[in-house]
Amino acid sequence: MSRAERHWMRFEILGPLQVIQDGRHHFLGNARKLRMLLAGLISRADQPVSSDFLSTVLWNDRPPVSARSNLQSYVHQLRVQLGAERLLRKPEGYLLVTHGEVDAAQFRKLAAEGSAAFDGGNHESAGRCFRRALDLWRGPAFAEFLDSGPIAEEALSLEQLRLTVHERWAETELALGRHAEAVAELREVAKAHPYQESLHALLMLALYRSGRQTEALETYAVVRDLLADELGLEPSPVLRRVHEAILRGDERIDLPARPGAWPSTGGAVVPRQLPPTVADFTGRDDEVATLRDALSPGRRQALTICAISGMGGVGKTTLALHVAHQLAGAFPDGQLYVGFSGADDRTAVARALESMLRALGVGGAAVPESVGDRTALYRSLLAGKRMLVVIDNVADESQVNPLLPGSGTCGVLITGRPRLVGLAGVRHLRLDVFRPAQAIELLARITGPEQVRAAPSEASEIVRLCDHLPLAVRAAGARLASRPDWPLARIADLLRDERRRLDELAAGDLTVRASLGLSYTALSSPARRLYYLLSVLHTPDFAGWVAAAVLDTSPEEAERSLGELLSANLLTVAGVDPAGQPRYRFHDLIRLHARDRADAEAAQHEIHAAVTRALGGWLVLARRADTGLPGRVFPTLPAEGVTHEPHVRISDACAWFEAERGALRAAVAQAAALGAHDLCWQLADATVNFFELHDYYDDWESTSRLALEVCERAGDARGRAFMLRDLTECLRMGPRHAEDEALEHALSAVALFEGLGDVHGEVDARILAGTAFLVRGEPGKAVAYLDATLAKARDAGYVLGQVEAEWQLGYGHRVLGDSERAGVHLEASLRLAEDVPLPSQLCRIHSLLGIVRREEGSLVEAEAHFTRGVTLARSLRSLSDEITILPHLGMTYVKLRDPRARDVLGRSIRLARRWRARFQEATSLGALGELEAAEGHHALAVAHTVAAVEIWRELASPFHEAQTLKSLGALHAAADPDQARTAWSAARRLFAQLDNHTEVKELTVLLETVRTGG
Repeated sequence: MSRAERHWMRFEILGPLQVIQDGRHHFLGNARKLRMLLAGLISRADQPVSSDFLSTVLWNDRPPVSARSNLQSYVHQLRVQLGAERLLRKPEGYLLVTHGEVDAAQFRKLAAEGSAAFDGGNHESAGRCFRRALDLWRGPAFAEFLDSGPIAEEALSLEQLRLTVHERWAETELALGRHAEAVAELREVAKAHPYQESLHALLMLALYRSGRQTEALETYAVVRDLLADELGLEPSPVLRRVHEAILRGDERIDLPARPGAWPSTGGAVVPRQLPPTVADFTGRDDEVATLRDALSPGRRQALTICAISGMGGVGKTTLALHVAHQLAGAFPDGQLYVGFSGADDRTAVARALESMLRALGVGGAAVPESVGDRTALYRSLLAGKRMLVVIDNVADESQVNPLLPGSGTCGVLITGRPRLVGLAGVRHLRLDVFRPAQAIELLARITGPEQVRAAPSEASEIVRLCDHLPLAVRAAGARLASRPDWPLARIADLLRDERRRLDELAAGDLTVRASLGLSYTALSSPARRLYYLLSVLHTPDFAGWVAAAVLDTSPEEAERSLGELLSANLLTVAGVDPAGQPRYRFHDLIRLHARDRADAEAAQHEIHAAVTRALGGWLVLARRADTGLPGRVFPTLPAEGVTHEPHVRISDACAWFEAERGALRAAVAQAAALGAHDLCWQLADATVNFFELHDYYDDWESTSRLALEVCERAGDARGRAFMLRDLTECLRMGPRHAEDEALEHALSAVALFEGLGDVHGEVDARILAGTAFLVRGEPGKAVAYLDATLAKARDAGYVLGQVEAEWQLGYGHRVLGDSERAGVHLEASLRLAEDVPLPSQLCRIHSLLGIVRREEGSLVEAEAHFTRGVTLARSLRSLSDEITILPHLGMTYVKLRDPRARDVLGRSIRLARRWRARFQEATSLGALGELEAAEGHHALAVAHTVAAVEIWRELASPFHEAQTLKSLGALHAAADPDQARTAWSAARRLFAQLDNHTEVKELTVLLETVRTGG
């Protein structure tokens, strides 16, 4: 027996899910998700399905966080149950191999064969096919899984086909003269589908031809009453025509000549105007389900209207026609279609009404002249009919209202770029670009899956460069399909050139530029100008005030133009930012089109002025927000040289900066590209206090360096001075600890500020230089330098400078071993910072004061300072300050024998490692060493302390290295005097280099004790 014969399987879903293997039921277990997954795979048997589709099968639009791993687990279990050769992993997704052994596939095949036989006049063969098809059903399709959207959609499709097959079977039976034999089954099916009038018509015919005229008339009466009571409707013309023929005893009443074409009153026309749908329709499962659910016949009294909006090329018409074709059977009286150009053409409505009236059988001479009369006649003709009206590519509501039927039995499906907010009772559906996987699937269907499978990275790049816009993907795919000699890499290379991308995305009638051009030409003049001026900004997104800036107009006028762009789907709402502002962005291809329009329609001076106004607006707002920050390294400067001041109220400075962070980075870069050195350095400087507060050192350094280069090229001494100052602080505070470069920049800034006569700037730069001397291990030089700086700050009445100078002097005297003078300076700094107040500086002051008091032995006072510092840091959401203070609080708890020590130090070291804060990690390790020693864990204590020493050495921080070596010596003193001597000797050398005579003396005494054994 062959392998294939051994593993023969049949999959059945026309009833409860079951798998037959070798003639026996294959047990699938009771795990519902596993069975549901198999049902989803069977619904797409023998074709690859994406993980996204299967996720939707299992969880609809609410997948759990673990969805991907859960899906992989279910797939693995199915492979075990069915055999690995049955469930394959392909580049496009998962493939269930059934070899056509699925009852649903066989049902569809038999239905098609029966229809072909019937149309060819072979009724006997048709009847056998239809009977075999219906006999495959054991119950409702996929009955267990109708809570799954995709499966429910497939089940609905199968049930609708089953209903059609029942009708065709009945037509066949009647054609063969088997009227009486058909009655019982027809009655049962009609009872199950009480609103399917065609079934009742067939039942009436079967009864009538069986000599049961009374029952036929009773059937009509029951249906008529049901429609009136439940739906408020009269029977359709088809059903009435059959009823009237039976009343007359008309022997000529016969079957329709073709499926669905039942006799109608007076030869009335049944329009079927839908254009063809595309064979490669892709994705949009949720949207299809939403529209089908809304438009499917049900217990509705009012007209159902669905409107699809979205940018040009997003696939609105494709989706509408796909759904309309699926629903055609639900609207047996016909489907009308009218397409507009997307432009506001007032004569188009009159022409559309004339076309629709002619489709409904109204002769040319009978078409009224006025639009109002045409609308009235149109609504009269549609009254009581079940007809679907598709109105494609409308410009606004005025094109829609005259075309709306008055009857609730009809359905209307509208597409257009704007959202039609002026229409009442409309279900709106906004269509966006594809997800990446959907775009790749469409590309594969156009070019052939082999090409995409062979070059998946190039396929991903192509759809990314197409912005995942369906029209663009179609154009790229069509070009590839027309050039089978081209690899995917060729079209990807062509699309990478932004200047030519729109030109490359053209194939026959598929042109992205033309599609977007229709939306553009429909805009008012101010909206067009806003469109192309916004596009020249380099920011990834923007708040609404930017529109007023680039247009140089009032917020109200700018808002109107902004609304036009949003309505035309040329701009997208990117969300609401942390500051509560709506933010807007362009899709990439739309931005390219808008820049294309800017190049064609705007003078360079107009573009330059618009960009300068916008950059100035960001500067004004950044300076305004800077004054509201809870702490700052440097004072806020006024915004100079700006031409636009936005009308924006900033209630939360940190939230505003967070929202505009990306825009501000882009603004600095664009100012640099324009050579606007004054704006460039001011924008960079306006962000410094925020970047410092939230540890955005990469942003800080990159913007400061860029602005410094621009100022150097322009010979802007003032800008250079501020950028050197800002860059010095970044290098000092950031993770790189580039102290030599920091000192060089600080001294250069001092000289520049002094030459400019800017005392505040000079004080800031001198404090930075003094700090650099401290870190480089020159505390004596630093203290002298900072003393002179403090005097300058006092003379100038510069409070922030005094706070910083006093703090740095406190730090310097601590390094020198003079804790008393350190405390004096820090208390002075504390008083000044509390008077302003300066919460961010207060964190650092409390931290250093706590260290000094702890080293003096005032542990309770030290704990109070650390606790206050942590509280302030958390209120400021400053993780860096919290990470800095926590190890010192933990060390204080160690000395107080407080049981909270281990928890605090554990959190401290976890945070330090997570944020790669090496300085704080070393401090935490040193404190943890003391805790382990206090609890008698000598080996752990030594290991932590040695690790801390290594980090201090790596960071080139001699003072902290010396302190930790002193602690390491103490750990070794009792058990290993030689190791203690080595550690204390190294510590004494470092303290001597730092001119810390107090520590040198103490270590000399300690070294004497290990020499003498005392």
